[in-house]
Amino acid sequence: MDADIRRSRELDQGKVVGSSALVTCPLARDHASCRSADSSSSSVSRLLRHAHIYAGLFGILIALTLVLVWFSRTGDIWSSPIQEIDAPSHYYFIRKLLRNGLSVALTLNPNDSFYPPLFHLLVYGIMRLCALFGIDITIFAGVNLIWIAYAGLIFPVGMLLWTSYFLDGLCTWQRCLLSAAVPILSVISAAFPYWTLSAGPLLAYGLGTALLPFALYAGLRLMDAVTAEREDGSRHILQWAIVNILFGLLIILAHPRVAFTYLVLIGFFVLFRLPWRWILAALGGLGVAVLLFALYVMRRDHGKDFLHPSNWFHTYQPTRSLSEAFRIVITDFLPGISGLAMAVCLVLSIVSALALSGRRFKDGLALVLSYVLIGVIFVCAAAVKGPLANVLTAAWYRGETRPLTMIPLGVVPLLVFGMRCLFQYRPDTNKRSFVSTLYREYGSNFVVVLLLVCLTAAACFFNPTREAVASSVARNTGFTKTDQSEQLTDWKRQVLSQVNQLVGPHSTVIADPLNGSMYGMTLYGMDMLYPVYNPMDTKNGKVFGQVEHAFASGDPKLMLSTICPVTTSYDRGADNRTATPTNKYLLTMGDQASDLQMFTYKAQYYPFHNQALFDRYIKSGALQKIKDFGSPAGGSQPWELYRLSCS
Repeated sequence: MDADIRRSRELDQGKVVGSSALVTCPLARDHASCRSADSSSSSVSRLLRHAHIYAGLFGILIALTLVLVWFSRTGDIWSSPIQEIDAPSHYYFIRKLLRNGLSVALTLNPNDSFYPPLFHLLVYGIMRLCALFGIDITIFAGVNLIWIAYAGLIFPVGMLLWTSYFLDGLCTWQRCLLSAAVPILSVISAAFPYWTLSAGPLLAYGLGTALLPFALYAGLRLMDAVTAEREDGSRHILQWAIVNILFGLLIILAHPRVAFTYLVLIGFFVLFRLPWRWILAALGGLGVAVLLFALYVMRRDHGKDFLHPSNWFHTYQPTRSLSEAFRIVITDFLPGISGLAMAVCLVLSIVSALALSGRRFKDGLALVLSYVLIGVIFVCAAAVKGPLANVLTAAWYRGETRPLTMIPLGVVPLLVFGMRCLFQYRPDTNKRSFVSTLYREYGSNFVVVLLLVCLTAAACFFNPTREAVASSVARNTGFTKTDQSEQLTDWKRQVLSQVNQLVGPHSTVIADPLNGSMYGMTLYGMDMLYPVYNPMDTKNGKVFGQVEHAFASGDPKLMLSTICPVTTSYDRGADNRTATPTNKYLLTMGDQASDLQMFTYKAQYYPFHNQALFDRYIKSGALQKIKDFGSPAGGSQPWELYRLSCS
């Protein structure tokens, strides 16, 4: 009996355990399902939270593609130099680094004075890095790689970071749209970055401009730290101050004159957002900086009348009409239908920044005034003469070349801020109809999306101005020229190649750089006494004038005693320099190039074109003819190589 009872209880317990198992298994599955759902929800939430970052990366990829496609149309730029008046200077700086190492980084100029070295250090670094892996790239390829990096990556990323400061308060899809658009808008204009390869070229200045948005973002964050009420306010201010100092140093190493563009873009934010004591401190610091800069310029460009602005830049001539200059400002240098779309977007952005910005009115006003000031500077640089225009544009060397690159920096953030205000605009209406409700909720969204799509599509696919800049670069990198008097032609390249073989690696060649001989340094690393068109006579540059005057004297003894001991900045300190004095050669290569006639002080090289002086020195034995190249380009002077009788 007891055994039956125990067996019955075991069976009952088994049923309970079984039924319990049947109940708990579905609960466990539900919990697992809930955890899976939570995990999925968390992933979606994380994706949405970072969606604007992915959108920005997509925009950066498109921007880089636009730059690469444009660059592919620039001709022989991978294997030949850009032939612009300032191009030999940049190639010389890089070759000086390659020959002498980092010890000359702060004395890159031929007179051993400072030139901002960051661009050239980057080219030097990438060439050395490639060499470590057994890859030999030319100096021209190195320049191209660094230019592509800052034009297609650094600048779009910087603009995206800077404009992100103005994108608070937007929903996810709105912020994604603007984040994707900003990098593309940053590179659609021919004004920047493409212009920097065509005019000058502005290689170092372009790098400084590409870094500028990072400094502007850091500056705005520093202002936030100054005005915020936080327990750790001092530490927060110090952190952003350090970041600002670092970007300031980078910009100075890239090109100090970009700092003036920084002041144009940040100045109104300082005036509108900071307390008075901070404004006064900033103005005091600016005053000291301007004074130091003025002293530096007066020391460098000695002998000029700096106290009378009407006498500054006396050779300046306007390059555009007033109407054309205004059109460039309002269209961001975009042509045709894309320029019209940009003008419409800019007008709407200005109105919305001033009328619809709400609590961020000061930011909107600062952006509008910065854009207006950039426009005034460009118009003065391109189309206006007079003392006021001289003062306003002096920091950018008076001409339109550099002010033109500023325009996208004024346009893009203003566009973004204006579109943000339009996104948040909800018009008041008393009507309760379906159409009025739809318009109130989605009307401004539709307008912004339509404008952005039309603008980016038109500017990306219909931009003949940008293509014209590419054609200009392609023309300036080829050797086949219809005008044989240009600074570098196929004949001149062949002659310079022969000269390089004849003089060897440890000789100095003296020639008028304006006939194209300065490209002997660019192409082959020849030690040219004048490797750039204007080596300057300050610091260690007195030798340039001394050589010119000694040669012009007609006195063989004075000429030899002056020129024979000369050691160039390029050769000084080089590891492969010979212990004995280098041989000195003199090269004549025709008249001064037709496309270099804008140089104000070209007369300083006229003695090297005086055939009577050559005849006297040849007769006295001071010069020995080594090679006669004929006269491939015509002109009054034969192309010949002479050796000075220094020993």
